[in-house]
Amino acid sequence: MKRLNGRPLAALLAVMLMLTAFLPACSTQEAGSAGAGDGQEAAPAGTKKLLLLKKKEGSGDPVLISHLEKLGYLVMDMSENEFTAQAAKDYAVIYVSDSVNAARVDSGLKDVAAGIIYAKPQLAEAAGLTEPLSYGHLTGEKSVRLVQPKHPLAAGLSGDPAVYAASGRMGYAAPGKEAAVIAAAPGDEKKALVFAYEKGAKGAGGQTLPGRRVFFYMPTGEEENQSEDGWKLLDAAIVWAAQNPKP
Repeated sequence: MKRLNGRPLAALLAVMLMLTAFLPACSTQEAGSAGAGDGQEAAPAGTKKLLLLKKKEGSGDPVLISHLEKLGYLVMDMSENEFTAQAAKDYAVIYVSDSVNAARVDSGLKDVAAGIIYAKPQLAEAAGLTEPLSYGHLTGEKSVRLVQPKHPLAAGLSGDPAVYAASGRMGYAAPGKEAAVIAAAPGDEKKALVFAYEKGAKGAGGQTLPGRRVFFYMPTGEEENQSEDGWKLLDAAIVWAAQNPKP
């Protein structure tokens, strides 16, 4: 039998066969590790994209952005000067911050098919969600009254939960007949603090709404004042709006 460097050729062939079997396994493990690293940078499969429409500079929107990102949303913030209705087509849900200048927002926002949460009372009126000049802000408030505790937007809460850690400002409005009023001011249920319209419902002005619409009470500057129950209500509003039923 021939020898190579004093070792049997058969033994060398056996070693080569073992290496051939071992190397693909190593390559697979390395590829898997690289994939995991890439996954940390990219958005996970199924992540919903949220567009935050806000003022160009200032406000408490960074607190809101941080909260939404912790929930797993891919948040893109855009100023009222940059926003166009066309830019909204790729998002599952839009949150309109109270910080925006209502006069600068593209009027086509109301016609967007994505679900929209309005924290700006003036824009909720412009979108036909409220009766004319029926909105404003309450001061020195800490709690809300759950009018429909079984609705998904009530987030399992009932009674008069404290949505702020300390007394603060809350936006309110008077919605149309087809809106579901979720929360109102304690002692004055005509002042709705959270209300919603289903896709296809009629707004306060009689127009058909192209997507789910929610009004939410939180003015700019009260983000850090939100209690755990306050965040629960907001989270439920975003989830509901993002589940905009398809035609």
